[in-house]
Amino acid sequence: MGRYRPLPATAPTGPGQAGAVNERMTAQLRIIKAVVNALDAADIPAWLFGGWGLDARIGRITREHGDVEFWVERTDAGRSKALLVAAGATALATQPPEEACEFIWDGADFSTAYFDRRPDRSFSQPEGRWSDWLFPPGSFSDEPGTLDGAPVLAMSVAGMLAMKEQYPHLRNGGPWRQKDIDDIKVLRRLAADADLQP
Repeated sequence: MGRYRPLPATAPTGPGQAGAVNERMTAQLRIIKAVVNALDAADIPAWLFGGWGLDARIGRITREHGDVEFWVERTDAGRSKALLVAAGATALATQPPEEACEFIWDGADFSTAYFDRRPDRSFSQPEGRWSDWLFPPGSFSDEPGTLDGAPVLAMSVAGMLAMKEQYPHLRNGGPWRQKDIDDIKVLRRLAADADLQP
């Protein structure tokens, strides 16, 4: 069974948690834990990305997040969707199925996007609108981040930075939002700090 102990079902209360955790954030944390625990029981890794992924890499909640996003390897896409539906999530037909699946579970929404491994050990999403997005080797490692004091897989700092930096230049990309600019600054600082480690 899974690689990590199940994530606790409590809201974050430890030091370093940003402000009061509101109802939406509590629901999102519950969904993160439910998704991770359901997939981990079947040995299917799922990596957080976006705002929650960044918070997992930082090790604390830094701000509110509009959504919860996971990467799943394409070879696990069908099985992960079936397991999440069996666990109680409702799959929505809102995304091209070769790219992602959006779900709602206990009133909270989340999504799983699908990546492929490339022969050079990098990663991509070759099917669909984002085929020009490339992620560096190590983007989906077994090195967990931390949320609510528990380990959780999250896309690597280098992987999330590549996503953000490439987005305006992608065929279907768009301009950065202020939160993207802020996230890029944090990711660059985390990447620089990692480079300084012995």
